[in-house]
Amino acid sequence: MEQIIRYQDGVGVVALSGRFDSGAAPLFDAWFAQQDKPEINRYLLDLAEVPYITSAGLRSLLKLLKLLEGRGGKLVLCCVVGPVQDLFKIAGFAGFLTICETREAALDALAG
Repeated sequence: MEQIIRYQDGVGVVALSGRFDSGAAPLFDAWFAQQDKPEINRYLLDLAEVPYITSAGLRSLLKLLKLLEGRGGKLVLCCVVGPVQDLFKIAGFAGFLTICETREAALDALAG
C-alpha cells in the first residue's frame, strides 16, 4: 500500500492506495507515527484507491481513531469503495466512523 500525506488548513490529508491488509497495516502504523504532527488533530483518509481491507487494516483505523480522539481530534474517511464500505457496515465500523462520499464533504465535516 502507498501513502501520501499533505497538510491543508490544519488538516492532515492522507491518500492511500492498494490493499490495506496484514502486510500493509503495520507499515501504515509505522509510517503514520513518523508523519504525525501532534499539533494536527484532524485527519482525513481518502480511501478511493483502497479496493480491499482486512481486520488488520480495521485495527489500524481503530488505533488512529483512538489516538486522535485522545487528543481531542477527529478522523474522517472519504471516497470509500463499495466492498470496503460493505465491510465497515458488517464489522460495525460504519456506526462510529465518519464516512463522507467526497473529499470536499470530508473537509467540511472536519471544519465543523
